[in-house]
Amino acid sequence: MNLGIDGRVITWHIGSGLATYTNNLLENLNKLKHLRNIFLFYPYKDGTDYFEINDIPKNLLIGERRLDFWRNVYELKWDVNYPIDVFHNTVNGIGLPNCFKGVKVITLHDLIPYIMPETVDRPHLDYTLKYTPYILEDAAHIITVSHHSKSDIQRYFGIDDDKITVTHLAADPIFRPLDRDNAKKVIFNKYGVDKKYVLYLGGFSQRKNIARLIRAFKKVIIEKEEVINLLILGEHSRSFKALWKLTEELELCDYVKFLNFVPTADLPYFYNGAELFAYPSLYEGFGLPPLEAMQCGIPVITSNVSSIPEIVGDACLLTDPYSVDDISDSMLTLLTDGDEWHRYSLMGIEKAKEYSWFKTAAETLEVYEKSMKGV
Repeated sequence: MNLGIDGRVITWHIGSGLATYTNNLLENLNKLKHLRNIFLFYPYKDGTDYFEINDIPKNLLIGERRLDFWRNVYELKWDVNYPIDVFHNTVNGIGLPNCFKGVKVITLHDLIPYIMPETVDRPHLDYTLKYTPYILEDAAHIITVSHHSKSDIQRYFGIDDDKITVTHLAADPIFRPLDRDNAKKVIFNKYGVDKKYVLYLGGFSQRKNIARLIRAFKKVIIEKEEVINLLILGEHSRSFKALWKLTEELELCDYVKFLNFVPTADLPYFYNGAELFAYPSLYEGFGLPPLEAMQCGIPVITSNVSSIPEIVGDACLLTDPYSVDDISDSMLTLLTDGDEWHRYSLMGIEKAKEYSWFKTAAETLEVYEKSMKGV
């Protein structure tokens, strides 16, 4: 089998969940040794290049956003230059090339534009609402990342059960328990953080519920005598100004620290140095950050809605994300009760062992093979 993978997010959205998924899937598919060739399609340097898996340059991630990427992909003579049996679009089917007549597989991670349209930028929302029905019809098979997302997809589009497969994601192996004192020293030396801290990372969309997290943290500051910070990691988006204004109004500027984009290599230190990880998201197709924190042995408070309980089970302290009091009470529990802290730390480590990218890749390969037989 010759496989083609849409890899544009690897260069366009470094650090995003889509890029993480595509990178890890690609790496682990290659480990399986079941594919003759994997062709990765992505913009690179001064043009759009295509590489067999063994010839992909090591400086893969220096690619630039190329306006001609789509033209190159859509004008390919697939049957002549790229004898691909299966083409996998990992970006919710967006940009699925209709000129390719082979087997098309897509990964539809979630239905956020349908379920929480107010949190999606207008151009992306308009495109998604217009084209998703056609994309799902065109695809030979649909992969999604949780049973909750599968249920959403079937509820909105009536997809037959045998056309959709759930493959859970996993935390990268770099997320593991480290010496906590050393992790704190690294964070101090590189970022100047010298206080104990609660950690959040995962984007600034309204659905991430950061405003309620900040309000809940205000109550933690009032009730807890010890000085503690809330670190919010992530590249600032348009919602940052509103969140900073809220921080000023609540007189939390000395306590809430927005550290902007942080390289992936530093994230294990942030997780391991944290007192707890807080992730009160209102909706997730999967939600990788809680799993990353769990794999580091750091207790997590997260939401009791959408796919999150399916993924974390009882290994995290689940909270009502719409309740500021519930979020603050959960944080205070883990900040003040050492036994609970250690219990959730150990349960998180064990639960995270259930997931692996190798397993995800093996299940994805089964989808390719099943789809080939259906043609």
